[in-house]
Amino acid sequence: MLPLKDKTVLITRAANQVEDFINQLQGLGANTITLPLIENTAINKNELSNKLTANNYDWIIFTSTNAVKFFFETIPATTVSSKIAAVGEKTADVIKQLGLTIEFTPSEFTAQHLANEIPIEVNQQILIPRSNLAKNNIVEILEARNCVVEPISVYENSSIHYSKEEIDKVFNQKIDYITFTSGSTVQSFIELGIELSAEKVVCIGPETAKIAEQNNIKVSAVANPHTIEGLVNEITIITKNEE
Repeated sequence: MLPLKDKTVLITRAANQVEDFINQLQGLGANTITLPLIENTAINKNELSNKLTANNYDWIIFTSTNAVKFFFETIPATTVSSKIAAVGEKTADVIKQLGLTIEFTPSEFTAQHLANEIPIEVNQQILIPRSNLAKNNIVEILEARNCVVEPISVYENSSIHYSKEEIDKVFNQKIDYITFTSGSTVQSFIELGIELSAEKVVCIGPETAKIAEQNNIKVSAVANPHTIEGLVNEITIITKNEE
């Protein structure tokens, strides 16, 4: 029997990122419901182009596949000569598909591990394309290592709002698991004022889980590795342990 048969998983990530997640879950027998809580749009295209024209960065650090997507919508991959670091395998794979080489990925797929472990030298210039809601943890760590760090927001995370009727239509169904793939999906969920009952919450990484717990959302599991595959695996483990 398929391990997630008769289980229903709510997916809250942006609509343009759900296909692989849905396929993995349904391949294990799960039912899926999508409720995109954020949408992503490109910003600061001219500023990004100007930075790449005016500066010769030693490193470009990508901490998400979205950062890769929106960066290379503006900057041709063939013009990038900087060393490239990626936070994890998925982000690295997207970059490799553009014909570029990954110089570094961290031992654990978090921005903090990347910032602490990347083999940089004093005064090297580092560009970090990111979302408008990104925290400065990675910037602070790299600056403490005496690098010149320039973060730039290349995409904007915006909350999607739903009517009470739309929310009720989703949550009147039996939901076994709610998944969060970023802190912004958690924040949008909180803004909707949804009260959880028996649903189990599974987060993609420790930072996402921390935001959930700070808002009194009990987290049942955190993916390890911090990927969609890791999320699916945690859901499968929880389900198996309940049998």
